[in-house]
Amino acid sequence: MNNALEDVSNLRGSNAQAELTERFFRAASDGDVNAIRNTLSFFRSVSIDHRNDHGWTALMLAARNGHKEIVKFLLENGADPSLTTRTGQSVTDIGTFWNQKGVVDTLYKFLKPSSSRLEHVNYFGTNAANRQSYQRKDVQYIESLKTLGSTRYAVFAELELLISTNKSSKPSVLFLSYDQLNAVADKEYDVIYIGKGCLGKNSDDSGIEPDTIAYFAINYRHFPSEEGFPAKEFGGEFSGKGYATRMMMLPVEESGLVAQARSILAWHDRYRFCPTCGSKTKMAESGYKRSCLNSECRSHNGVHNTCFPRIDPVVIVLVVSPDGTKCLLGRQARFPPRMYSCLAGFMEPGESVEDAARREVHEESGVEVGRLEYHSSQPWPFPGQLMIGLVGYAVSEKITVDQEELEDAKWFTRSEVAEALAGGFTKDKGLLVPPKHAIAHQLQKAWVKMSANL
Repeated sequence: MNNALEDVSNLRGSNAQAELTERFFRAASDGDVNAIRNTLSFFRSVSIDHRNDHGWTALMLAARNGHKEIVKFLLENGADPSLTTRTGQSVTDIGTFWNQKGVVDTLYKFLKPSSSRLEHVNYFGTNAANRQSYQRKDVQYIESLKTLGSTRYAVFAELELLISTNKSSKPSVLFLSYDQLNAVADKEYDVIYIGKGCLGKNSDDSGIEPDTIAYFAINYRHFPSEEGFPAKEFGGEFSGKGYATRMMMLPVEESGLVAQARSILAWHDRYRFCPTCGSKTKMAESGYKRSCLNSECRSHNGVHNTCFPRIDPVVIVLVVSPDGTKCLLGRQARFPPRMYSCLAGFMEPGESVEDAARREVHEESGVEVGRLEYHSSQPWPFPGQLMIGLVGYAVSEKITVDQEELEDAKWFTRSEVAEALAGGFTKDKGLLVPPKHAIAHQLQKAWVKMSANL
């Protein structure tokens, strides 16, 4: 294999990529662990989750052929077991269908630690920090954490996140220490407490036990100059105009912490005056409350939702046709070409989740929805929504599009959606769906897998 790889080293560009990718898939099918390992280490552009012309990954091929050692190696090196084929089968479905018991056992052993929670957990929903809400009023305790050498700060500037510029890996949060931030000239910022935990990248600090690192987040109210905040010297850069996209490329274990931080910092950025009397407010309880500076304001008497971070609930619905063979997806004018998604809208005061879902679907598409099933939820920190994901069952199929809300709405077959899920954004024709980090993607995947056939 080494000689073969040396031959490939003489190739350039797409030829080398195509050759190594072909050998990568062949090794997965044949059960050659060494070939898989050498291919990945030799040519990093061979993605471990790359799909072949039929939409299958190396993990799927190994599962089909019963190569549990290959399956174990790929999982340990980051292969995604949640991906599905163009007909909606996961790697577990494939192993089960082909009666590869050893493979299925390996998959379940690997998945068990991350599946201890019974519910589906979406991106931004995994938080490695214990929020310690009971400690937020203890000013002395919180202040003592800020200056510890082990404490880490997630940094924002005008709500843009500071990320690492390490080009050899995907974007990740560039956490800074108190001493690093103390050297920055700009002191006009908001700082909030996130909680205690231990993310993988910070767990090697000398003498630090797991789950004892304190995390804070800071937002500079005005974008600092390069002289005032030497981001490049720290090894990072701010996420820029595409901040939402880049935040969805962070490691899963960082996503929930960042969602928590950005949502709360965005609230402080927008609510500097008391909604009750109009006076100025100040931060309290480690960033989880704002108190009015007017001592006569009635917000000081009792508990008021004007004093605490705002969360806006949004219903998002995957609507299934009466015969169960199609799902309803809508398109907004701002979407990329050919992209359709689940229908969604904000809940209104005095409205149940179910009523909001039926109202939004009917207002946008004219379709009537009967039974509803809860799937999962997703924090969405742009600036502070909670997406409530549902599967709804239509009692009618006639579509009447509200042109103010949607550009178009259509019924799509299971095969069309499965192909879109498998193809991603590399497809040059056919349906496109939101990326896997979005709850809309997960709702569509759940529907496709309701009736999986190989």
